[in-house]
Amino acid sequence: MAYVITEYVFDPPLTEAQLNQDSAALNPCLDMRGVRRLRTFLATDRRRGFCEFEAADAETVREAFRTAGVKFERAWSADLFGKP
Repeated sequence: MAYVITEYVFDPPLTEAQLNQDSAALNPCLDMRGVRRLRTFLATDRRRGFCEFEAADAETVREAFRTAGVKFERAWSADLFGKP
């Protein structure tokens, strides 16, 4: 499995309602593809964020987001340095 980072930009800032809606749409699409969300970071102003996933590859994560209709800027495979 690879680490995959997905970046987001929100304009206007992300609301709690939108976060819940996106998560509800995305989670089944991730599950179907064997993708595991490890952690999510949101800027304090809620205009930027990123998620760390464990997946077969970045395209699998992109496909899940597209199927769910959840917007993202980019998704890319990463190497983990140091302890998780």
